[in-house]
Amino acid sequence: MDPWIIGVVAVLVVGLAVIAYGALSDRARNQRRTAEMLAPPQRKIPRFTADAPSPKYLSELQARRPPADAPSTNLTPEERRHIALSLKAARTLATGYASSDFITDPTSSWTVLDHPRILVCAEPVESFREILTVCEKLIMTRTPLIIAAPSFAQTVLGTLGVNAIQHTMRLLAVSPHQCDLAQLSQLTGATALSRSDLQAGYVLPEHLGTCDRWVSSATKSFIIGTTSNETA
Repeated sequence: MDPWIIGVVAVLVVGLAVIAYGALSDRARNQRRTAEMLAPPQRKIPRFTADAPSPKYLSELQARRPPADAPSTNLTPEERRHIALSLKAARTLATGYASSDFITDPTSSWTVLDHPRILVCAEPVESFREILTVCEKLIMTRTPLIIAAPSFAQTVLGTLGVNAIQHTMRLLAVSPHQCDLAQLSQLTGATALSRSDLQAGYVLPEHLGTCDRWVSSATKSFIIGTTSNETA
């Protein structure tokens, strides 16, 4: 066989070997990149040791149980009689609490909050972030908060309910009709805030309404000691 033929064959063999190696190498590299992209990111836990206790989380059932050391909010029979009498002269809204999670007195199924601040939302509350600024301002002072809005997203209502059950805050959510929202603003001195104001955190103390006592049942709410002097 001529030497030049042997040379051509050798070049072809070497060329095919190089091409095959390159293809296999690219395939392996692409597989590694794909695996890295699909794998969860590595997270280093500060001060983690092998013998450290595992973290504990509240289950949904546990979150809906009041803590063992929670102060009692049950009313005495005399307090219930006194409140029942005062409701006859109270201003009334045709809407009750948005969830039974907000009940403070199981015997009467009432939510009773004394000297609360009242946030009136002009639009439905779709995310907890919209009301987070107000909650953060009042949580340190343990001031009760009533949030009135046309409606609440279920996630928002669930978060508020769990915080009420866990006694993180004394909370109540109600969903009056638009005409009742306007009446509520007038009675309590609250300013109806838009979603954009809430998202921007533009909530001043004077935007929140007040009353002496708020009582809600499953179907009605009663406002005692309002800022308005109108007759009911």
